[in-house]
Order: sequence, then C-alpha cells, then structure tokens
Amino acid sequence: MIGGRGEVAEEDWEYEDEPYEDDYDDYGDDDYYDDYYDSSPARQPMFYVFIALAAIVGGIFIFLLYSLVAGNGDEDGKTAADFKVVIDQPIANERIEVGKDFTIAVRATATEAITLIELQVNGEPVDQYVPKSPPPSDLIYAATFSWHFNSKGEYKIAVKVTSETGATKLSDTVSVTAFEGVGDRPVSITGKVVATVSMRAGPGESYEAVGRLNAGQQVKVIGKTRDSEWLLVEEGGQRWVPRTAIELQESLALVPIKEPTPVPATPSPTTGASPSPSPSPSPTAGPNAPDFAPTNAVLANGGARLRVTVANLSTNAFNGSLVVSVAGVGPGTLTQAFGIQIPANGNAVVEFEVDPPVTTQKTAQVKVDPDNAIKEANEDNNAASFGLQPPLEQPEIVITGAQVTPSGINVTIKNNGGTLTSSTVTVRIKVGNAETAQTQELALAKNQSVTFANIARPGTGAATIEVSVGGQVMASAGLTIPP
Repeated sequence: MIGGRGEVAEEDWEYEDEPYEDDYDDYGDDDYYDDYYDSSPARQPMFYVFIALAAIVGGIFIFLLYSLVAGNGDEDGKTAADFKVVIDQPIANERIEVGKDFTIAVRATATEAITLIELQVNGEPVDQYVPKSPPPSDLIYAATFSWHFNSKGEYKIAVKVTSETGATKLSDTVSVTAFEGVGDRPVSITGKVVATVSMRAGPGESYEAVGRLNAGQQVKVIGKTRDSEWLLVEEGGQRWVPRTAIELQESLALVPIKEPTPVPATPSPTTGASPSPSPSPSPTAGPNAPDFAPTNAVLANGGARLRVTVANLSTNAFNGSLVVSVAGVGPGTLTQAFGIQIPANGNAVVEFEVDPPVTTQKTAQVKVDPDNAIKEANEDNNAASFGLQPPLEQPEIVITGAQVTPSGINVTIKNNGGTLTSSTVTVRIKVGNAETAQTQELALAKNQSVTFANIARPGTGAATIEVSVGGQVMASAGLTIPP
C-alpha cells in the first residue's frame, strides 16, 4: 500500500470501448476556456464561520478598549464621586485646654448626595452626623461637632464623608495640642532616662552635681529653660538634667519655663594678683536663632477670643515658650506666655480670651517676645498692628408657633440672630416613618418671622417639627396632631 491506494498490475488495466479523446472534443474551443475561468469557485462553510468569529473578537476588543478609556479604569464602570472636605475649626496647631468643650466645624461638597459625616480623632471614629434628606440643592453640607480631650498631648483631627454610592473621602488632618490649665500648679510631662546622667543644682555643667539618674528610669519633667536645653525634673527635690538625657513621652510645649534660682559653684580662690574686671559682652543671636513676626490677628467666638498668627521667618525651627502681648483690644494689655512649636519658615496660632468681648472695630497692637528674652536673627520685626472687625452675628432660627387647621398645619419661625441671607429653608413634620415638608427660598432679618402655611398632615398623634437651612437642622419642636 502506498498513500492508501492498492497497486494493480499493468496487465490488469482496462479501458472503456470509447476512444480516450472523445471526452475532450471541445478542448480546443475558445468557449471551453471562457466557461472555465468565468465560473466562481464554491466557498466552503468554514469560510463563513471564520468571518463571524473575527467580527465577534473585534467587537469585544473595541468594547473593552472603550470601557477602559471612558471609565478611566473604574471597576464599577461609574465616574467616581468628586469630594471636597474642609475642617474650618479648629485651625492647625491650635492649643485646647483639657476638659473644655470646643467646636469642630466642617464643610463638605460632592457631586452626589452625602449620607454620613464621621469625626475621627487619632484615626479612630468618635462621632458622626447623618445629613437629612433631601440633600441641599447645591450639595454643600455643613456640620459641627462638640468635643473635648480628657488628657493632654498631641491629637490629630480628621473627617471622613461617605456618599450615597458608598464612595468615601478623608479630609486633611488638623493637629492640635491639648494642655492642662496651669493654675497654681505646674504642668508636667513624663520621660525616660536614656543614659546615666548626673542631676545638677542648676541648668548647666557649672552647677554642683547633686545626684544621679539611671538609664531606663521614669521621671516627671516640671520645667525647662528658655532654650529647652535643660529640664527640671521632680526627682531629688527638683533637679536639672540635660535635655539630651531624657526621652520625652509627651510634648515639651506643655511644660512651663522655670528660671533657675541657685548660684553656680565658683572655683576656690587662689593667691596672687586679682585680674582687672572687664565688662561682659552682650549676648548675640546664635546660628540657630529663630526670627518671629506677627502676621495676623482676628476675632472669633463672638469677639470673646483673639487669634494671633506668629510666623518664624528663620530657617531654624523653634520649640519653647514665647511671650506675646496685645494692646488696644480690651482694658490694659493682654500678655501671655505660650509653649509652642514653630517649624522653620512656618507659623503658629496663639489665642487670648477677651473679656468683655469685642463688639466694635478695634486696632490690635501685637508684640512678640516684647522683652527680647529670646535672641533672634532679626529683632526689628516683632511688632505689628491689625484692624479688627467684630464677627458677624450668626442667624438663630427658632419655632415660635404651630397650629393645626382643617386645611393643614401652619408653622411660624423667627430669626433671633444675625441676618439670614437668601437660603433654602425647609419645614418638615414627622409622625413615625411618615413625613411631609414645605420648602421656601427666603431671607430673614433679625427678629423677622415667617409662616409656612397649610403643610399637609403626615398622620395623627405625636409629631416632630424640624426646620433646616441649607440642609442643616436649625430648630425642632414637638406637636400633637389630633385625629
């Protein structure tokens, strides 16, 4: 067998009776060639299958490419929500007294409705606010939280918002310092000794050694020098040790400056002629000196608080106590020492309590380090004046009346505070899970009232009335709707 065919002997070949060339009588005719070349070859079914598969693969490729470009790689195939979240209050590096409530004010905007605003302290959720429905027409949300710290230290505040599709956005963190009011006792922090060190009677190597601290020992720091190079510890009856020997477990900004009272030890007198006294040169600013300048002053909290911004124009950071004085705001001059940290070319904000609050225009005359206790690179830019405008009184919306009539419910609201500019005001009445609402675009001057008339009844029984401005609930009251 060759190629699957059987061999046949030549003597077994047979031919038909017809002449061999009879089947090719037309071989030489022109029509023979025309018929051969004009006829189209028959296409096999697999050819059409191939064409169909190629079209399908091409369509899938185009679809995937379009999805990648149009969807920007979003796994859900939807455009991600665009958020903007800002913490207006407190400001960065603000000092907040332990145990006292303070306000955290937040603004958030998004391209879709926000369903949750969560407050975080040091990365942990501590409170939340659920915006009311429907969302504000401009999708701008405002929320305030009241919070306090139970212990001193550094804290990081952030806010996380969640939209109706589950998208989230975390704000930038705002770092603040919680401090204990000094009162009649010093503020103290804890530390650990990193190497065996001698305690001294004063802040310097020239003072007498009066004890020793061992590596790993826990100490309580109750004071520091102005340059923070020496620390006063409670051990041994209040002794001084170098700053480099202590690993602090809290911020040194919480510790007050202590002036040394001991006199450094003097060498034993020697015989011979006494040298002639010569005047000591005045201290000059070292290469690591800061450069302070007041750059702003504004009123807050209804004029009861003054915030002063201090800039460090030097390339050297500062960490220590800084005295700031302000004249022209209230009776006398406000003077206070602040334990602050100001980075190189950075800023810090200090606050004064103003009593009585400022209600008229004033000019604040601010001086930083008024006694020149800290040697600076430039001592000529420590004073500046700033015009103060009393803060605008905020609107205060209250519900002054609610009347049930046969045609509906009439609710009267009043503005007891500052002017309310044109805003979206909604009065909502709830009975269980049922509710009705009426919305108006209006502006209210101080002491002005307006009535929302004929609001439909959501049901009968105990009801709650809520008044919101721009999506933020401003007032609420109870109401009984008779059958």
